[in-house]
Amino acid sequence: MLAWVYPVRLIQAVFALATIGLTAYIIASLYDEWSVSNVIYYMLFNGCWTLAIAVPYLGLAPIWLPRFSHEFAIPAMEFVTMALWLSGWIALAALIPKPSLCNYASCHAVQATIVVAAVEWALFAFTNVYAFIDVANSRRNRHHHEQQPAVSQVTPGETA
Repeated sequence: MLAWVYPVRLIQAVFALATIGLTAYIIASLYDEWSVSNVIYYMLFNGCWTLAIAVPYLGLAPIWLPRFSHEFAIPAMEFVTMALWLSGWIALAALIPKPSLCNYASCHAVQATIVVAAVEWALFAFTNVYAFIDVANSRRNRHHHEQQPAVSQVTPGETA
């Protein structure tokens, strides 16, 4: 495992926690007006999914539970989480009013949520690339080892 992955996982957890806090604030303050589009609830789900399931699995399974970290499960979890964040921040960005109309605290919280979610998506896209590279390398190494002839255990002077 690469040494930089664990600090990135920690940053992903912090951004997920920030998303949970921001969306909770938006839900509490805009409950009657914007009555919170389902996108806000979706972003709350993304933060909870990332903090409670994705980051713990991606960070701990390869070390403590290697049996549950199948070579395709890690990239699949990375890809699903990346797709959740991408769809979330794009959907939220499509709903927000233009900046000249965004002059109240809840709207600024929505803007901050979009930025945090876009950075979270970029972090998962970055780690996803390395997960797929790791799968490609492991398959290539396995294929290379299968093609090499077995080394004979007979020492010189003995007959087989």
